[in-house]
Amino acid sequence: MTARGKLKLAIKSIAAKSIVASIFILHVEGFSRGAPDAACTHMIPGHGGSPKPLPAPFAIAADKVAINSGENVQVAIGSLPSSPGLFKGFLINARDATTNEVIGTFEVPLDDSGRLMKCSGGTQNGVTHANNARKQRVVLTWQSPANFEGDVVFRGTFVEDYSNYWVNVESERVRVSRSIPFDKAETPLPITTPELSIFTVASTTEKTWPPTTTKATTALLTTQKAKPTGTPLWSFTTTVKAEESVKSHPIYNGCGATKGCFGMPNGCINTGDCDIVASYSVKGDRYEFELRGLLEQASGSYLAIGFSQDAAMGDDTVTECLYKPSQVQNVDVFNSINKGKNNIPYSKQGAKLLSSSVEDGYMYCKFEREQNLGTDGVITDLAMKHHLLLSRGAISGDRISYHGQNKASSAEPISIASLSGVTSRSDVLIRVHGSMMIVAWIWAASCGILFARYFKQTWVGKQFMGKDLWFVFHRLLMVLVWSLTMISFIIIFSEIGGWSSIPSYINPHPILGCVTTGLAFVQPIMAYFRPHPGTSKRALFNWAHWFVGNAAHIVGVATIFLAIELPKAGFTGNPGVMYWLLGSYVAFHVTIHLIFSVHQCCQSSRDDDKDFALKEFSGHRNGIASFNMERKEDAPGSTLRKLLLALYILFVSAIGAALIAMVALSP
Repeated sequence: MTARGKLKLAIKSIAAKSIVASIFILHVEGFSRGAPDAACTHMIPGHGGSPKPLPAPFAIAADKVAINSGENVQVAIGSLPSSPGLFKGFLINARDATTNEVIGTFEVPLDDSGRLMKCSGGTQNGVTHANNARKQRVVLTWQSPANFEGDVVFRGTFVEDYSNYWVNVESERVRVSRSIPFDKAETPLPITTPELSIFTVASTTEKTWPPTTTKATTALLTTQKAKPTGTPLWSFTTTVKAEESVKSHPIYNGCGATKGCFGMPNGCINTGDCDIVASYSVKGDRYEFELRGLLEQASGSYLAIGFSQDAAMGDDTVTECLYKPSQVQNVDVFNSINKGKNNIPYSKQGAKLLSSSVEDGYMYCKFEREQNLGTDGVITDLAMKHHLLLSRGAISGDRISYHGQNKASSAEPISIASLSGVTSRSDVLIRVHGSMMIVAWIWAASCGILFARYFKQTWVGKQFMGKDLWFVFHRLLMVLVWSLTMISFIIIFSEIGGWSSIPSYINPHPILGCVTTGLAFVQPIMAYFRPHPGTSKRALFNWAHWFVGNAAHIVGVATIFLAIELPKAGFTGNPGVMYWLLGSYVAFHVTIHLIFSVHQCCQSSRDDDKDFALKEFSGHRNGIASFNMERKEDAPGSTLRKLLLALYILFVSAIGAALIAMVALSP
């Protein structure tokens, strides 16, 4: 193979790494950083599957139905009062009702919940979510085009979760005129579908929407009765959500005094902002519980509390509150048992619903439970100490579905009669696992590959314990990679109690993590049994060793990218910094390899034999390598290689340290 052929091989190898990394960057970005501009045309998320049928449990509405061209309109998107729920993603633009052309421009939402898009070659004419935090409503400002006249409709997509989304949800039309008389400017058109509106009703003589620029502002999307005078019309009310409204829910009253409480995330009992919280107390011979948590989806959600002999799911009794908006009694209480990783409902007997409510995106239920409940050999006596298990999620039919990472377990078994607050099980092992994998694959593996690939002709004649220095460094780093990967693999399996319950179609991180561990495991075994240089099987080993090592590195880095999307990692609300750090690492890694490859090929091309073979993979040394090693001197360009190596080690060390800090400090 010529020097040119060698360069092509190196570039193809680096390009393969870059393409795979880019694919994973785009994949994970697509879940949390909003829709791409191309989605403006079809409005369909790239999740696969089919959109849910309309009408949706979410709606779009404007604060005016008639404006002058060039004027602004406040547009709110959010859940309907009749089916309060939360959504993670959205996409919205304004369309000419006649031509379907995307028109007008939006402003960036004040609460940083969205980012601007470039639809159909325009600019700032669409908005999508900036993160995948759950939202109940988002308020946007849209400006109509100058000199435009006609009807405008706002069209959007709502994403509740990966498999539940609604496409082409439309607002009522807004009439845009070149000139509107002053006395007609605020007179709205009649609304024919009030069920789909998320604005309050007002009379023709009352305007209830005051402008606001407060960053914490959210829309009060509630339906009121129309006043007897005038035609019922829709107007828009905004207000600042008081911090006390979050903390004032009665479930937090008396925690640690008259009842025990347990919530997630840790520390939320004191601040009153738990994603899910349970309170428990004993009143005579009655065991009384309260549950409150975020709705997972508007079409049906659940909150559950389990009682276990350990801190993991399996052989436990569970009582869950189910929210079914289609039923007259939309909240009810049921009992079930956990057999392994499966939840099996069995009866409503022994549990009695006392009260319930669904408001502001939260579900609340209060119920009594008998002391001894269970079936099929799984019985719980509430007089004994148990680990408390909390979870929330969506329902499918009459069954509760996979809860994802919306779960918590108490660190110690507790007595229901205890009045103290309960601490969630520590996630320190999750952080240790992530930190170890970053050290292994971002730092150690990257540096180890560099030594083996480009430094066999550096430090020639210098050895340590009879081995060339490049090999000593390479082996030391790769032993570190192997050790950290195996320890981290054992830690995470021990922490979660077996195989992950995360479906691979949602996030293939667990599967790719196992692939990475498997490749890393066999690599040193292959190296131990490597044939001697010059033998016929050495070339086969060199190619296999090169392929397995590079494959493990590529898959390992991709797996770290996917870990950002795991709720347990704590980055799902704002993963941008992690993506930026990992993206910078990939770009720098690829650039350094390109520089080294070009430099190596330029040096090799100066040899008299222009058609030297790629001896490294054929089992023999090339001419320059043999010549330099016989003279006990480095190949040309040694100083440049050492400088690039120092720069690379400093950069990946800084990136690795920043990533570990992010893991350690994540919520």
